[in-house]
Amino acid sequence: MNPVKLELSAIIKQDVEAVDQYLSNNVYISKSDGEEQKVTDAEFYALTAGGKRIRPVLCIEFYKLFGGKGDVTEIASCLELMHTFSLIHDDMPEMDNDDMRRGKPSVHRAYGTDTALLAGDGLAILPFEIISDKALSGKITPEVAIKLINCLSKAAGNQGMIMGQRLDLVSEGKEVDLDFLKRMSSLKTGCILSASAQFGAILAGADDENIWHAAEYAENIGLAFQIIDDILDITGSEIELGKPVGSDEKRSKDTYATILGVSRAYEEAKRYTEAAVSAISDIPGSELLCELAYDLLDRRH
Repeated sequence: MNPVKLELSAIIKQDVEAVDQYLSNNVYISKSDGEEQKVTDAEFYALTAGGKRIRPVLCIEFYKLFGGKGDVTEIASCLELMHTFSLIHDDMPEMDNDDMRRGKPSVHRAYGTDTALLAGDGLAILPFEIISDKALSGKITPEVAIKLINCLSKAAGNQGMIMGQRLDLVSEGKEVDLDFLKRMSSLKTGCILSASAQFGAILAGADDENIWHAAEYAENIGLAFQIIDDILDITGSEIELGKPVGSDEKRSKDTYATILGVSRAYEEAKRYTEAAVSAISDIPGSELLCELAYDLLDRRH
């Protein structure tokens, strides 16, 4: 096997284990069996259901790429909190109405729609508490905290992920073109991935040019990631994906895979992957992140 790929696998495993450990012992979410703790129980249920943890991994690895030396697991995990919020709400009947997520019943199926709604809300707000606490305790500077909060709120808000979700909803049952799909995917998937890479660069004190390179890389892997998702919804298995397949067809949604066909859609994903690699390949030490882009292109789940 490619030595870079082997090293990538070991590093990703180490990053994911650190994030999983933090999420499982998150002091901001108090665990209890009492009825009053149903919301936070639902948050833990969603957070500990597994996942690739791509967003915090991007933060950690871009932090290291630009010379960061400390442990940024807690702030990196904020990106997983925001992502998990989006998954909880995305699965609800008012959105995609999916019963399974990561091989387990969706949060609204396990805890009810009222609790799922509140759990998602709680996870969406928590990153800002964590980041501001880090500034107040002197772990990061107020300037860095403001940059992180600004970056994440823009990525997740009305002109970011939430708008992407809205475009996804209005596309159901309608014919859309590739330009629409690119805009929707850039907002729905790409924005938080871009924020993840920018988080690492900001925490490491990177200059504006390198922050831009990080964002460009992540925006492109976000587009590739969404296309592969579209392909897997046709070609994947429920066991591999941990959720039902064929949901796009059931919801009468046009996707890259339905418009272009699986082969051409994959070529489009490959093109975006190459653009991602091109954005950072001249930065010393970027080989692992370049390999990660190719690894995501050929994922099976």
